[in-house]
Amino acid sequence: MFDLNLSAEIPLNEQIVEKTKLMIAKGILANGDSMPSVRDLSKSLLINQSTVQKAYNKLKEEGILVSKPGLGTFVSIDEEKFDYERENIIKDLYQIFLKCKLYNINFDKIKEIYEKTREDI
Repeated sequence: MFDLNLSAEIPLNEQIVEKTKLMIAKGILANGDSMPSVRDLSKSLLINQSTVQKAYNKLKEEGILVSKPGLGTFVSIDEEKFDYERENIIKDLYQIFLKCKLYNINFDKIKEIYEKTREDI
């Protein structure tokens, strides 16, 4: 389920967070899907349970996961939080586009980066 880079500079818990988001973006995970337990995921990745717990807590804070006592942890995208994040991303993009104009980064280069990102997802 997760392919982590143990030698990367990015902490393992952050890798789990990003991989989970990527799997949602790709449609591999959807609302209501069950996540592996902290114990099972840590065992399969050969990492500490607290690392997985930290990642799951971050995803819960972001409104991406929810825990149901006795049932497990599930993908549960909080649309209100996502709408807020979307608005922030749009504001960030606006600032980035202003910088692109300032530094003469043309639309073709922006489009190239966008297309590369789409391929990666």
